[in-house]
Amino acid sequence: MKKLVYVLTFIAFAALIFVQCRHKESPAEVTVEKFNRDSILANDPELKKADSMANVTEQSEEERLKTVTSIKFDKEVYDFGTCTEGDKVKKTIEFTNTGKLPLVINQAYGSCGCTVPTYDKEPVQPGKKGKLEIEFNSEHKAGANTKSVMIEANTNPPITTVTFSVKVNASKKKKGWF
Repeated sequence: MKKLVYVLTFIAFAALIFVQCRHKESPAEVTVEKFNRDSILANDPELKKADSMANVTEQSEEERLKTVTSIKFDKEVYDFGTCTEGDKVKKTIEFTNTGKLPLVINQAYGSCGCTVPTYDKEPVQPGKKGKLEIEFNSEHKAGANTKSVMIEANTNPPITTVTFSVKVNASKKKKGWF
């Protein structure tokens, strides 16, 4: 009786495999929907900005060099001095547009969340100076710190990095349980 159950189970399993192998799926139908690119870009400023940057990167090198300028900072590394842990240090550094076209900064961002840059929104004319204000939050940053700010603009290269160092003295008043 046991052998009969095994044989019937084997036959049922083999039949199932045989039926599955003979089953042919119909080819899937793929539809491509078109969308109105301009209406999407008009409603989402972040996508519009990304699209404009993509258009700049798709330009040939020769075309791109016709629309770029250059930026120059006084120093490679700025010294922001010494502060106490928990202080917010604000410094303004100047840069010069050394190119022949107006300098337009698209964005500026810090190397970490403790560094927040703000910049002139207006184009900086050739030969003129612009300002970049950097705020550093020294909370939980005791010791020597070196941070960077990246500036994305119509320059060659498109991203310029400014570095600063600051020494943060440990706070005597400790917060927390330990």
